[in-house]
Amino acid sequence: MITTLIKQLGAAIFLLLTVGFYNQVIASQSVTKAHNTALIQKVKSSKTAHSTKEYSRKSENGSLPDLRKYPSGTPRKKAFLRAVMPYIAQQNAVITADRNWLMTKRYTGRFSPKEIVRLKDISRRYKVAWKGNTKHIPWNTLLERVDIIPAKMAATMAAAESGWGTSKLARSNNNLFGMKCSRKHCNSQPGKVKGYLHYGSLKEGVNSYVTNLNTHPAYASFRKSRAQLRQTSQEVNASNMIRKLEGYSQKGSRYNNYLFAMYQSNQNLMSTY
Repeated sequence: MITTLIKQLGAAIFLLLTVGFYNQVIASQSVTKAHNTALIQKVKSSKTAHSTKEYSRKSENGSLPDLRKYPSGTPRKKAFLRAVMPYIAQQNAVITADRNWLMTKRYTGRFSPKEIVRLKDISRRYKVAWKGNTKHIPWNTLLERVDIIPAKMAATMAAAESGWGTSKLARSNNNLFGMKCSRKHCNSQPGKVKGYLHYGSLKEGVNSYVTNLNTHPAYASFRKSRAQLRQTSQEVNASNMIRKLEGYSQKGSRYNNYLFAMYQSNQNLMSTY
């Protein structure tokens, strides 16, 4: 009987040891699995972070990243808009601040010496002749020129002129808008597309395009149409303004129709930026 009890006790101990060992193995496997899962997630996260860093690094210097590496269609369009839309928004924000200040000063009519300096600077940048006499300020001309270019209109034109950022002109010259240079202002450099303006950064290119539409005599009718919208309290947006653009292309109204169709098919995508 004692022998039997010893055998039973030994069997029980063996069973407990076996169960304990089994649980330890399961626990070890669970820890290993969790570790492996965390490692995989870390690698994925690292790849994403690396990809984001890579994109940011290319954007930090202000030049257009090589968008040809993105699949054509939505992925490339999104990458293009991520690169370009912030600069359009920044420029419009500067313009809006100047415009709001002008409208305020127009109705107060009083200027400090510092404010006169600011008004002279705005007049110079927008090529409005003013001699500094605060009693004779060309308000209508100033407010006609100091106004935004609708962001979706600018983005549509940039996409159309640059093939969503893949053209050599866009990649080499930071010129998204197909802007040509005159003989006096062409400074050809190795690797640049000749006959076209080139810029040190995307920001410079966008600012030049906006300044061109707001100051060049060729776009006077565009600015007048925009001013009329303001006078009737209508929104200055891409839908209203694309068809008002004259003189930008030799194709005339066909170019405007093409731009408008392109805008319509991509406006929802642009709204996310």
